[in-house]
Amino acid sequence: MSGLAAAVDTELSKFRGIQAQIKDLRQSQQTLMQQLNENDMVKAELDRLSDNDVVYKMVGPVLIKHELAEAKTTVEKRLEFITGDLGKIEANAAQKEQEAQAIAEGIQKKQQDMQRTAKEEAEKIAKEASV
Repeated sequence: MSGLAAAVDTELSKFRGIQAQIKDLRQSQQTLMQQLNENDMVKAELDRLSDNDVVYKMVGPVLIKHELAEAKTTVEKRLEFITGDLGKIEANAAQKEQEAQAIAEGIQKKQQDMQRTAKEEAEKIAKEASV
């Protein structure tokens, strides 16, 4: 029975590790969602500007004049990059959640096997004691 208990402990360690990975992925996802929202707002503001308006880009502590078309292109590329990263993180998180589910089911089965084995051993000892 100690073999099953050791197997359950090993699986629990794997499960906890995957849960920690999922937590990290969800935090990364949340950060990317914030960046996506910020960049969507910037894009919306840039779309409202006319070609005659002046746009500045902050480089360190200095504001530098920036072409509107170039600023729009930069923001659009940033949005594509963030969206791509979000897709990768969501796919990775879904895969990790499936792994965690499979491990959890394995742990449950092993625990049921341990309970069944313990019950059988107890019945065997009770039977021997009554003889």
